[in-house]
Amino acid sequence: MKTTRENVTTAELKLKHELCRIGRAMNESGLCAFLGVYAPGNLSARLPQSSRIIISPSGYDKGALKTKNLVVVDLNGNLLEGKLHPSTETPTHCAIYRKRPEVNAVVHAHSPGCLAFAVANQEISATTIELAAVSGKRVPVAKYATPGTEALAEATVLGLGTSDAVIMANHGLAAVGKTLDEAFQNALSVEFTARVNINAKTLGGLVELPLEEVSGIRRYVLEKYGQKQ
Repeated sequence: MKTTRENVTTAELKLKHELCRIGRAMNESGLCAFLGVYAPGNLSARLPQSSRIIISPSGYDKGALKTKNLVVVDLNGNLLEGKLHPSTETPTHCAIYRKRPEVNAVVHAHSPGCLAFAVANQEISATTIELAAVSGKRVPVAKYATPGTEALAEATVLGLGTSDAVIMANHGLAAVGKTLDEAFQNALSVEFTARVNINAKTLGGLVELPLEEVSGIRRYVLEKYGQKQ
């Protein structure tokens, strides 16, 4: 199909509706919550094979997002469309998209389990099938940097590497995916495992799955699990 402005507008409108849906799901799942004057967490999506990024506005309740609230920026964070200020973490989102061309969505959460690991500056061990199924590896931890800065963007990209998620020291979680649903599910699986690991530590410690087993579970899920033909 020939690319036209009408096609781009239609695709972006669909993405905006998906962003609003995932924003509500983030609130409902506990990945983020509006704290009155503070709205932790943010999310974005890139129009595939383009430099146009749709991102949530700064300080806005993710559960109350409307398509008109969303902001469009380029890969360097320059405002293209929208009346509101983009998320303060726009530099981090843009840095991920520049480094990882296969990534089309980023979900940033301040969820309790992940925040506990972030405050402890610890990676999340791959102890559960739920984490293995969606990531196939441990969740690394990135060094701390001041929120909203290019330094944070650089630290997060470095810590993320080729992973699908990274713990941001003393800050939260960044999860990525080829689609918004994939990024959201990655964030959920990391948060689930973070809470399980915290509970396991109170019982005496963690027993991590062998990493070859973790990668094998991931391959199985991708190739055979469910109703694949």
